[in-house]
Amino acid sequence: MSSPQRTIIVGAGHGGSQCAISLRSEGYEGQIVLVDEDEASLPYHKPPLSKKYLLSEDQKEMPLRPASAYEKASVERLQDTAINIDTATKTLTLSKTGEMTYTSLVLATGASNRVIPALTNIDNVHSIRTLQDTTSLRELALSANSVTILGGGFIGLEVAACFAGMGKKVRVLEASKRVLSRVVAPEVSDIVQRKLHELGITLELGAMAVEFNESANRLDSIQLDNGSIVDIELLVVGIGAIPNESLALSAGIHCDDGIVVDQSLKTSAADVFSLGDCCRFPHWQTQTTVRLESVQNAVDQSKQIAQQIATGVASDYKAVPWFWSDIGPLKLQIAGIYAGESQTVLRREDDKFALYHLQDQHVVCVETINNAKEHMLARKLIAAGVSITEDDILAGPERLKSVLEA
Repeated sequence: MSSPQRTIIVGAGHGGSQCAISLRSEGYEGQIVLVDEDEASLPYHKPPLSKKYLLSEDQKEMPLRPASAYEKASVERLQDTAINIDTATKTLTLSKTGEMTYTSLVLATGASNRVIPALTNIDNVHSIRTLQDTTSLRELALSANSVTILGGGFIGLEVAACFAGMGKKVRVLEASKRVLSRVVAPEVSDIVQRKLHELGITLELGAMAVEFNESANRLDSIQLDNGSIVDIELLVVGIGAIPNESLALSAGIHCDDGIVVDQSLKTSAADVFSLGDCCRFPHWQTQTTVRLESVQNAVDQSKQIAQQIATGVASDYKAVPWFWSDIGPLKLQIAGIYAGESQTVLRREDDKFALYHLQDQHVVCVETINNAKEHMLARKLIAAGVSITEDDILAGPERLKSVLEA
């Protein structure tokens, strides 16, 4: 007789939670164990933490799904921490539960905020990763006159817009020459920067922090590489994230700025998969390995892995990536991956904006602002791989729909 099947999922974020539910919906009959390190009672939505949660007086967790969903799917949820993997014996060791054998293991360990060692445990320096982080930051900001944001990425700008909306004096320090430089085209950065100025936010671009001056466990000021000094009342650090790969590394699983997987999301260890923010995978669009910090990516990868475990049939991961960010009144959405080298076609309509990136007359990325319908269309165009022209784009969505339907 074959031994009982057991799939253990380490990490209960968007991807891990979805994987547990999808396993059962795919017909998996084995035991499903979901290991959750978070102290929250249920896995909850994280994207709102840097947006409306900051503006809310009544901050409550928004569960990804009710407890009944896990019960219905017979998912065993453990509030525990994974501390070791023995890939030879297929054994996972947990700090409280002890050893558990698995037939399949899914690493959905996520990522952690990148930190600046000199600013560790400083009273007026904060970042956002959990609901408790947001709650603490909001309480401090209510009594502050000014807030400084270190980092002009998605999280930093979302937080900046929120605090500006609360009437705070906000300054953003960004080392690059433009905001969002790693993820959007210059045209999009320009629009975002203009809106931030309209919101009263001061942008210091090309501003590299070189020295942090603190006393009595508080940060007093930051010296920039241009010699200027920025006084600090409250600092929010948003300088990116690093993958949580230590568990995999200690088990001898191949990692390289993320847990490395193949096209079917399998790691270098037998019957071990990885997904989400911690996972580096070969992307069908870029023909390179990438690590994407995106709810969509984590959820889509979790469904793919669940199907493979349930059916035993491997398949390549080829979902179209998409991202979004709410920065004040701007809803920025991106379909595909901006690679920097492409033909660009810009289309504006009233307050709506769409920047198309083409390679060999195929859409590879579309960046939209306040233009949800065109964003949805862009995802379909990328997935279909149809050939389009500049004239097709400038003619508008109806022409593009006809190209899709042809």
